[in-house]
Amino acid sequence: MKSHLLAIMNRLNRLVEGGDPKETYNFEREGEVMLTVSYSPEDEAFALRYPKQKDASLFDDIDLVAIEIYDMIY
Repeated sequence: MKSHLLAIMNRLNRLVEGGDPKETYNFEREGEVMLTVSYSPEDEAFALRYPKQKDASLFDDIDLVAIEIYDMIY
């Protein structure tokens, strides 16, 4: 059995380990981008950008980010 949540966590951990604030991941559902995630090492926070919103939502907890992403794409 494949865990979707584990795959999301792996992507988020790669963002943290990479440490490049310009690196992003797009999370899609049926080919449509649902949100874009980046990580800021200075702020130790994730920025979630939704396609229809101008401002990003900031999260400092990787678990909350993973849950938000999971809710959006599954």
